[in-house]
Amino acid sequence: MATDKTNIYLQRLNSFGKKVQYKFNCISLFSGGGGLDLGAHFAGFKTHLVSDIIPAYTDTIKANLPHVFAYNDDAMELTPEKIRSLSNIDGDIDLIIAGPPCQAFSIMGKRKSLDDPRGRLTIKYFQLVSGLRPKAFLFENVPGLMTVNHGKDFSNLLAFIEKETGYQIFKTKLNAADFGIPQERERIFIVGFRPDVYCDSFAFPEKATGVYQNQLTDKMPSKYALENIKELPNQVIRVHTETVKKRFAAVPQGGRDRGSYSDKLRPEMPSGTVMIGSSAGGARPFIHPYEPRALTVRETARLQSFPDWYVFLGSRTEQYRQVGNAVPPLLAYEILTAIGKVLEEQNVS
Repeated sequence: MATDKTNIYLQRLNSFGKKVQYKFNCISLFSGGGGLDLGAHFAGFKTHLVSDIIPAYTDTIKANLPHVFAYNDDAMELTPEKIRSLSNIDGDIDLIIAGPPCQAFSIMGKRKSLDDPRGRLTIKYFQLVSGLRPKAFLFENVPGLMTVNHGKDFSNLLAFIEKETGYQIFKTKLNAADFGIPQERERIFIVGFRPDVYCDSFAFPEKATGVYQNQLTDKMPSKYALENIKELPNQVIRVHTETVKKRFAAVPQGGRDRGSYSDKLRPEMPSGTVMIGSSAGGARPFIHPYEPRALTVRETARLQSFPDWYVFLGSRTEQYRQVGNAVPPLLAYEILTAIGKVLEEQNVS
C-alpha cells in the first residue's frame, strides 16, 4: 500500500493535542476507554471524574488525561453526593456525559432492553442527572434503542427522562461517516439542558466543522486510517497460523471470513461499524484489506478517530473492547462543541 503524505484525515486526526483551553467542567459516567471524554477535552470540557467498573478502562483515560480522578465500582452504588465528593466540584456542574452499556439494546445482543440489568444502568444515569442538576447532559447509545419492542421502550425512556429531570430534550441519530470519519457507525444521542439554560440556539451538527471541513471527502476511505502507522503505540500485529493467513488472503475485499466471521475492509470505502464484542465473544477486528491479518488496536482506533498519541492500556482484549465500544472522539467533539456554544451564551447574556 502506497503511503499518502498529504492524508487530510490523519492531519485532522492529529491536529487535536493534549493541551487545550478548558472552559467548562465535566463528569463522565460509564466512561469506557474515553471516546466521549476525549471529545469533551477537544471541545474545552475538563473532565473531573471518570467512572467505570473496569480499572483498565479508566487507567487508559488517566494515562492520556492525567488530571482526571478515576472511580472503579458498580455504578448502581453511585449517589449524587458521592459523585460531588469524588469530582471535587462545589458549584454548578456544566456537563455530565455517558454511554451506558448498550448490549441490552443492540442488534448484536439479546434486545431485552430495560428488563436487562445493563438497561437499568440507563435509568440509573438519568436518576443521577436528576440529583446532580448539571447545566447539560449527553447520552449516547446504539440505534437499536429506538426500535426495540417496536419503539415502546424508547418512548417510555424519553417520557421517563422528561419526568425525572424536567430538562429540555433534544434527540437525533448520527452516522460517523457523515463527519469525515472512515467508518459507518450510527448512534443515537440525547442532549438535555436544565430548564434555566436558554438553549433555543442548540442544534445537532450535520457535518464536520473546522479548518479541514472543505477538504474532507463525503465518505472517507478506510485505507486512509492505515497509512504511516509503523512504530505507533498499540500497533502490535497479531500472529496468525499459516492456515488462517491463507483463509484471510482468499477473502475478497468487502467479503467475510467464515471461520472468524470477520469482514475484510473495502479500502476505498468507510469500514463497517467497529464492534469488538462482549465478554461472551462476538464480533472480531476487521481483516486488513492488503495483508492477511486482523487489524491492530491502533488501526482500529484510527477508524474510530482516536489520535495517534492516545494510548490504550490493559490486555489486548481490553484494548480492543475500549476502542470498539467508544464514541468516535471527532463525532463527540462536534456534538460537545454545539453544547459548549449554548453554555457560552449563558455566560455573556
